[in-house]
Amino acid sequence: MPYDVKYNSNLRIIELVLTGILSGEDLGQCTDEAIALQMQHGVYAVLIDATDLESVASITDVYGLPRHYDNSGASRSTRIALVSPRLPAAEKVTQFYDNVCNNRGWRVQPFDTRDDAVEWLTHNESS
Repeated sequence: MPYDVKYNSNLRIIELVLTGILSGEDLGQCTDEAIALQMQHGVYAVLIDATDLESVASITDVYGLPRHYDNSGASRSTRIALVSPRLPAAEKVTQFYDNVCNNRGWRVQPFDTRDDAVEWLTHNESS
């Protein structure tokens, strides 16, 4: 499976680790799993680690993610830290995701390292 979703109880964040090439089905499933964990634990901090992401099957699926968030009942209070991929092609996909989400009112912040992303999520909760 090209993703892993879990609740990190120490940091009180939802973590998604994306690897390889994600299909549209993968994107939908990991999104649904993350939102369910978010609701279950009452957290509004999400870390997407895309360090080892290679690509997504369709950019259209990425474009539809903010609508999927809305339709799934995700909270607009959610803050999403995105760790950029190593591969330039995948980085373009995550930049597109960042732009699409922010343009639709979802708070996404890109980072070069996991440590910086975690710092932002855990120490800047009100900003």
